[in-house]
Amino acid sequence: MKLIHALFLSLPLVTAVVTNTHDAAACGGCVPPQDESTQVTGHRMIFSVSQTSTTLWDQIEYSGEPTSFAWILPIKGQVEVGLSSDAVFAVLSERTATSVAAPPLNCPPPPSCWGGWEGSGSVGGAGGAGGDSAGGGVDVISQEVVGPYETVQLASSDPNALKDWLTTNGYNISADVGPIIDAYVGEGFDFLALKLVPGQGVSSMRPVRITTLGASNTLPLRMVAAGTGAVAPMTLWVFAEGRYETKNFSSFEINAADIVWNWDEVNSNYATLKDDAFKAANNSNWLNQYAQPTSSWDIRGRLEQLVSFLPDQSGYGDPSDGYVTANEELQADLEKMFGGINENELWLTRINTELARASLNKDLALGAATEQVPVSNFFQATKAIGTPPTCPEYPPCDPGSEIPGDPNGGGWWNNLGDGKGNGSASSASCAVSSSSETTAALGLLSVALGLSVARRRRR
Repeated sequence: MKLIHALFLSLPLVTAVVTNTHDAAACGGCVPPQDESTQVTGHRMIFSVSQTSTTLWDQIEYSGEPTSFAWILPIKGQVEVGLSSDAVFAVLSERTATSVAAPPLNCPPPPSCWGGWEGSGSVGGAGGAGGDSAGGGVDVISQEVVGPYETVQLASSDPNALKDWLTTNGYNISADVGPIIDAYVGEGFDFLALKLVPGQGVSSMRPVRITTLGASNTLPLRMVAAGTGAVAPMTLWVFAEGRYETKNFSSFEINAADIVWNWDEVNSNYATLKDDAFKAANNSNWLNQYAQPTSSWDIRGRLEQLVSFLPDQSGYGDPSDGYVTANEELQADLEKMFGGINENELWLTRINTELARASLNKDLALGAATEQVPVSNFFQATKAIGTPPTCPEYPPCDPGSEIPGDPNGGGWWNNLGDGKGNGSASSASCAVSSSSETTAALGLLSVALGLSVARRRRR
């Protein structure tokens, strides 16, 4: 069975919706055990680029019930491996999620009466969318245990020797992955191999981060092909000084004028527009979903609150140690995410794709966008189909209770809104629907609840 959580927070009620896809941590190519039918169904990655270092986080979704997991990542030089948390991805997902609002209905306002109208209120709805030689032509650069993982960094100029070493040490190198490793070795890459420590099950898996020295703008997409199906959905967040974009893949944005709201289904055609654009390019392009100047303190604050109030459910540290180890791991994660980036120049970019396997024949090159302009994740629909909800009918004011001088019965407080479903005053709003088409809408409590639900389902 598969697991992924989608959380919707409506204070004071928190509701968790659990569907059928597993989350796990990984980077590069996944190589599950040979006798198990496990397939990678998606990647979510974070990329932080500064002048001093580059860090990659990766979280995968997979189908099947593997007893173990292993993965292999091409690297340049020695890297630093650290532990992260699913909460980081949850916060970024909520922060950058696409939202589509329904067209305003322009309903007439309710009458305003002395003493208030007992039936007044907002009427609306929402819908969702180490230096030793291994022998045989392979050098072990570094070897260590990081949390539940055994990690080893390898160097070799002989691809066959490298594949033999990996196979001998429990990494399943399938026929389609072998040529990819050959190509990376020929280009002078080293490799990081990681697998669970004996006795650790997939329920103990956590996201990891990989840090290299210096600025690097390339992600090893060719290796991502390992373990995937015909199409590989991916979402990538980039922290950098300025907006980033793809340099060797085409990209596009959804035109707000093409958004159509469906009153009958209480959603929009956003997902259809996205899918059609991917298919038109044979699933070889990326969607620019969000790009804005940002503050590290917004993300820091959310994660620090989670660790402060619910350290054992934050995904950081040892739950038995409480706040101390959780906060230590969080601060290390935040330092890799924002350290070395000028706070005044910090941007957060989100791009998304559904790459066909044939398009995973080259690595992803990123760079500063040609036009440093924001990309909004909010759409206000201006066109609609279907039958809109009817405007509410309000009872008249009692005789003599109308506000003097206002032909519509409105008072001075009506200036808080325009009385046509466009204001924020509760007495002036009328049947305004909106849709947040996202996988998560969460706050501090919902992040913690989702991580707790996920852990229980993985056991």
